[in-house]
Amino acid sequence: MIAQRKGAPDGELIVTGEKAVTERAEGLGGEFTYCTLGDPVELDKVLSGESLPPYPAIGAALFHMASNQSLNPKAIRQKEFYLGETESQHVWLIYKPDLDWLKTPDAALTLARAKAFAEAKPGKRHLVFAPARFVSQKMLTEQNIPVEFVPLPFALYRIERS
Repeated sequence: MIAQRKGAPDGELIVTGEKAVTERAEGLGGEFTYCTLGDPVELDKVLSGESLPPYPAIGAALFHMASNQSLNPKAIRQKEFYLGETESQHVWLIYKPDLDWLKTPDAALTLARAKAFAEAKPGKRHLVFAPARFVSQKMLTEQNIPVEFVPLPFALYRIERS
């Protein structure tokens, strides 16, 4: 049954008739994805360094932005900075929710780290999110290392100058 209605004066719904529906319509196709939401990643607070999200939370947001896919939490290897993979690439995140650590050279993509990532998961391109890098994209390309650097927002790791 489908209720036919007219207006809603003073917040009241007035039903003026009903129509019996006997036909069944096929769906439009597509698929459904069920997601469980974690703690919010508040970009304003992240950018100011006021509230740095845990690795899985920021990793899930970055993975989705880069691939338009959901991150499988079981794929995350936080100690190795590995987030997961898509059909065409592996995704890495050099990050710890520690503002002081994010300002150190340990938080940067280096030539040695890029080589290690590529060797650890061969056969695909590698997308690496990090606060900084100490190797140029040109050098990575020249050495045939399939790694692409993506910077984390600058305010996360900048050193305040007085």
